[in-house]
Amino acid sequence: MNSSIPRGGARGRALWIGGTVAAAVVLMLAYLRTAGTVPVLSDGAGLSLQAWDMLHGNPLLHGWQATDVTFYTTELPQLMLVEAVAGLRPEVVHIGAAMTYTLLVLLAAFVARGRASGAEGLVRALLAAGVMLAPEPLAPTWILMSSPDHVGTAVPVLVLLLLLDWAGRRWYVPVLVCLVLAWAIAGDPLTLIVGVVPLAAACLLRACQGLARRQGPGGVRYELVLSAAAVVAVPVALAADRLVPALGGFTTSRGVSGLEPLAMLPGNVRLTVRSFLALFGADFSAVHGGLDVAFAAVHLAGVALVLAAVIVAAWRLLRYLGTGSELIADVLVIAVVGNVAGYFFAFRITNIYAAHEIGPVLSLGAALAGRTLGGPLVRARLRSWLMPAFAAGLACYAAMLGVAATRAQAPPQNVTLAAWLTSHDLRSGLAPYWQGTSVTLDSLGRIDMVSVVADRHGRLAPRHWLADMRLADPATHSADFVVVVPGGVITKGEALATFGRPARVYQYAGDTIMVWRENLLRHMGPPVS
Repeated sequence: MNSSIPRGGARGRALWIGGTVAAAVVLMLAYLRTAGTVPVLSDGAGLSLQAWDMLHGNPLLHGWQATDVTFYTTELPQLMLVEAVAGLRPEVVHIGAAMTYTLLVLLAAFVARGRASGAEGLVRALLAAGVMLAPEPLAPTWILMSSPDHVGTAVPVLVLLLLLDWAGRRWYVPVLVCLVLAWAIAGDPLTLIVGVVPLAAACLLRACQGLARRQGPGGVRYELVLSAAAVVAVPVALAADRLVPALGGFTTSRGVSGLEPLAMLPGNVRLTVRSFLALFGADFSAVHGGLDVAFAAVHLAGVALVLAAVIVAAWRLLRYLGTGSELIADVLVIAVVGNVAGYFFAFRITNIYAAHEIGPVLSLGAALAGRTLGGPLVRARLRSWLMPAFAAGLACYAAMLGVAATRAQAPPQNVTLAAWLTSHDLRSGLAPYWQGTSVTLDSLGRIDMVSVVADRHGRLAPRHWLADMRLADPATHSADFVVVVPGGVITKGEALATFGRPARVYQYAGDTIMVWRENLLRHMGPPVS
């Protein structure tokens, strides 16, 4: 029986498929353990509760006030799938983080490989995966494997690049590009910077250069249509954003980004550099102990590879102005540079945990490194010692991943408080944001908590931030206790000024739990943004 696929090609494809499946299983298990070293906080808890609500008959999240980024079309469907199997529990956040990071590593490897085959294709893929393979413990793990926060936005961007790479110049590609980008923008507007602008700009550069060489409109039609498809995705996503609240769904809070005054930019330099290093596991400022310092030192190799790839790809792009360079590499380098520049100019950076704002840079930079440097590495005259060095480095990264996966698991942030409240039959109360939704998830949904903050008059009010505002409606819900934590955003005095003297006061692990015999929701003012 004849086959249209050569035996060697079929065997190679089977090996890639088998290797990918095996890698996915191993990476998922390792990253699940790594994510477990980070406690579940209210950000991840709130998103998990949203997904649970969607799964149980509230797909538009009626009554919810989201943050400035909803993740409605990206991480929330993922969390729904996890909860459909695992139920509502804190571990859902860890499973989602591990799934996302596993996807990022594999997608970056395939984007780096492109259409290359043989040794070059393998080295490209392994180089990209290796850069991301072992997230540094402590701060970088918090940034990359905590609650959904921009890092996973690179998943649809990488899928888009695979589509451009594998589908070729077919008529339906721009249509799919528009749909994928619109879907991603609806979940996270950062897609504008790492997806829409890079693709539109790279295609326009190629079209302009083609016209300058007198190719005529027909010769650059595909690039023009592709660029237009990226731009059209923006109003499509905006229309979807307006449709959801119009249908009675969630509302979105205002964002915190904006161009910083020039006087503030010097203060951003050091933290931008540290944030970039932290993404790639090479930030020495946040580590202690010989092993963690060694982690950071080894990860400098990944930083060097990505920076080298950015320089090479940017030089090719500027030299050829879009013609003669490679579209995928052009998109990647514009995305990486644009994301870091936006972070520097549009945020007042106070600590490196803000590095999640440039989370896509890790996987996009890794894909760029593999795609740009993998081929030259294989073909280099010095490959007789470069390849063993590459293999040794990859083995070292794999060992670091093993060490990271064996670290102690962290319990959810407020699981003991949730257990104490449950044992005292306290089932509906008020708390600061970092104890609010976290307690609800840690109690497996048995306790309803409303996040509160002091208004300008010093009285407690519901907080408009990742909250189910239906729980603050005194006509349908009630609350009879307040949790006050040391150094928190609400005080005992503010609780007393709002609700009067409590019937009982408990002390637990430094927290103060004040209990009344009435519905406290009736005494609170309007929600505070």
